[in-house]
Amino acid sequence: MSDDPHPGEVVAEFSVLDEATAVTSDEDDTVASAVEGEYVPEHLDEDVQEERDRVEFELPEYVAACRYCQTTFESEEAALEHEWNCDLEPTGECRFCSGTHIRRDVREDHFYSCAEAEMHERRQKRGVRARTMRGQDSKTAVSGLRKFLLPQPHEFAAYLKWDKSLKTYFGLVSLYKMHDFEEYGNLRAGIEFDDEEWNVEFGYADEPGLATPDDDTDLGRWDWRLEGDEVPEFIVRVYPEAYSSFTDAKDDNRKRAYFRVRPRWPGIESKSGKSIPNPHGILGVDVETRGSYFEFDQYPSVLFEALRELRERQDEFGWNSFTGIDYQALSPENVHDSSNITDAELYVRAKKGETGKVFALDGTLHRISLILGRERSGYSKTVRDDRECAGYYHTATICAMRAAEVVGGHELPKEFKHYHVRNPDAVEGTPLENPKIGVSYQNSLYDDVLRFKDVESLYKELEEGLLNVLNWSDLPVTPDHQKYVADDYFAVDGEARMVKVIDNPLPRIAQQQDDEIRKFAAAGNMYETDIDLVDELATDGGNWSPAELAEAIGKDIDTVYKSLKRLGDLVIHEYGHVELASKHIANGIVEHIESARRTVEATLEEAADDIIRADTYGGGDGPWERWLRNYVRGRSDDRDDGRERLELAPQETRQEVKRILRTGAARWAEVTGNDWKQFAREFAVVGEAYDTSAPLTYSFGELRQLVG
Repeated sequence: MSDDPHPGEVVAEFSVLDEATAVTSDEDDTVASAVEGEYVPEHLDEDVQEERDRVEFELPEYVAACRYCQTTFESEEAALEHEWNCDLEPTGECRFCSGTHIRRDVREDHFYSCAEAEMHERRQKRGVRARTMRGQDSKTAVSGLRKFLLPQPHEFAAYLKWDKSLKTYFGLVSLYKMHDFEEYGNLRAGIEFDDEEWNVEFGYADEPGLATPDDDTDLGRWDWRLEGDEVPEFIVRVYPEAYSSFTDAKDDNRKRAYFRVRPRWPGIESKSGKSIPNPHGILGVDVETRGSYFEFDQYPSVLFEALRELRERQDEFGWNSFTGIDYQALSPENVHDSSNITDAELYVRAKKGETGKVFALDGTLHRISLILGRERSGYSKTVRDDRECAGYYHTATICAMRAAEVVGGHELPKEFKHYHVRNPDAVEGTPLENPKIGVSYQNSLYDDVLRFKDVESLYKELEEGLLNVLNWSDLPVTPDHQKYVADDYFAVDGEARMVKVIDNPLPRIAQQQDDEIRKFAAAGNMYETDIDLVDELATDGGNWSPAELAEAIGKDIDTVYKSLKRLGDLVIHEYGHVELASKHIANGIVEHIESARRTVEATLEEAADDIIRADTYGGGDGPWERWLRNYVRGRSDDRDDGRERLELAPQETRQEVKRILRTGAARWAEVTGNDWKQFAREFAVVGEAYDTSAPLTYSFGELRQLVG
């Protein structure tokens, strides 16, 4: 047997199975081998005939098996066809560790975990550093990693916490008392950060919501510094030096940061007496943080530098005694582990007219929400707004349970976006006329807490989500000035790094779901219960349990469980609830419910007719009648050539239809005593297979050759 793992070159050999003992169950039909052309005697002795009548009808003898998954088949031809599409077939090999990959593996996942690949990359980096030290141009250093486009951080929000930092808060209380806000307004200062000049603005919240601590609260020497029943909260704003106010910078969508500093102590409450969560018993500060265009991990450093400057301003007031702002207590290294992120977004700006596949009706965003979004559980949402211009504001949102279906290994809920500025006409002729494509973290859809210490993982998920959406929309994932446009913050630049960019899974998922819809529409092997159950899920919705479904459709719970098993991938049944697998499936099924119901009713009528007339060939329960009931959904005698028309129920493959036809011919010949070839003179057959779109209509000659 060939060792070549590529399916197009595999030549499967099954001769090794010629001597194998047939694998059958207690229910196997001992005459099934006759279906494949073995000699069937016209007369059987009574013992053998009784045994045939006793065993269950139509269970096959297995003569071949897949070499990858060991699934058994009735013919070598069927086994070979399966083997070329087996999910366990090796499709590649790691060039570092020589490990094989199978179809359901994500090759990039292996690359990230491969120790040999990691060692190779470290050796390359050491070689680059060595060449650079020897005076070579570092630009000629070659890395094995691809140079991917660098997205720009946009919105960000978090609650940053520092323990053992109350002195910092009370230092701000002292500064608050030093400065005359009524005469001078907010206190202003300036800092340099990241090679840019910034304004720092210090103020206070108009309506602080915290109650003063109880007398028995262990705040040591700090509690006396709070006057009356007010616990002030302070606001620190950072924005570009060129702007006169934070509001102006915000209105102009400039790079900025906002920090609201609140004290925290065990047992803290609001003015209304409501307990404020402080599960880690922090005796320090909780800083509500919001901003735009800074790197996600820079916000603690921005606050640190602002507090350092405010501490220096305290000295300028000339007070003999005051509490200095302990900015060191709020160093970026001391951020408490309970700090958490509530919002974050990355974006790129793409050239107008090049992004149609992102937001089109059948484009990437719509498909993400429609195909991956569950019909009932979790959350999925699509927003399409083209009122201002084409692609004005389009989003697709999926919850955490489907994040891994977009990119393997992801677990955060996300919103994928395509949007223009609020008034596109006002920016015509500028870079801002071009749309942004972005992806943001959706905190409200996450049952867990995203900690600030995981900010790098957050960035990587957003980055990979964004780059994959670009890739699936036929946009480059590398720097390309023909497709992307730079603005004041986003630069069309790239960096060699590890990023998981995968082939678009959406067409494959859509095809799988369409196949399930077609099976449902055919309804050849369905019951009334199946149709009623799907109808209830598609129309009434809700979070159904099997017991609730049973009550709604008037069936017992066992019947519902059997129906759910027959429906297969059309539905999701887990944790005591049932739902349709996706909005795509729900939309497709709605169009076919009535036709499926009519098909089931017609099948029931045909079955009733068969039982009534029993047929002239036996007593109604022979092998031929059982074959008719199992595989034929329609019969008619209206043909001009005198042959009866048999309409077979839909099957998975064309090969399965042929196998069933040969089985039927064998059963007919068995009960009538006629030769198999006479079957083609008596019947005209029409079939249907899911692996082909055209009906399978067999001429007299084809049918005679098939069963002869």
